[in-house]
Amino acid sequence: MSNILITTEQQIEQLEQQLFQLKEQQALSASPPDAEQAVLEGELQTPDTYQTLKTKRLRASIIEVVFRRIAAMVSIRPIIGNIIAIGLAMLALFYVYQEVDIAGFESYKSYFGIGIQLFGAIQIIKSGTRSLLLPLIAMVWGGMVAHSFGAHDALFTFGKAFYEHLMIVGIIGVGASVLTID
Repeated sequence: MSNILITTEQQIEQLEQQLFQLKEQQALSASPPDAEQAVLEGELQTPDTYQTLKTKRLRASIIEVVFRRIAAMVSIRPIIGNIIAIGLAMLALFYVYQEVDIAGFESYKSYFGIGIQLFGAIQIIKSGTRSLLLPLIAMVWGGMVAHSFGAHDALFTFGKAFYEHLMIVGIIGVGASVLTID
């Protein structure tokens, strides 16, 4: 009975860990070295597909670069504040020309309208430094409406002259964006 060994639970756990490590080492030594690296990196768990066998291009084609750049240049995200400001200017114009009936205001109505239109034009031109979207819309829409109108036609209570001015503001905005393109 002198050969009886008393072990604790901690010693049993250590022995089990050592046994597990020895089994892992035996399994790895039995496999080729490349397979060992693949097992460690987890590459053998994913099957080979056609996509992994294709060669990957290092550079995008010039067409892809141009299209990505154009999409970034007409992005709506950097000009959301300008769009809100133009919407508020349009709302103010509606109230100035349609809703306000104060005595004596008739003689000042055109001054208010022109001032608000100028503020909207400034927003369109400012947005041209961050995105081409609003200047292009102003230029194209103003041009289309102005060229399709006669002398006495109106859209949203604005005549041909307003839309011609809108087209000019769009052209100025495109000019401002040309100066900021790098």
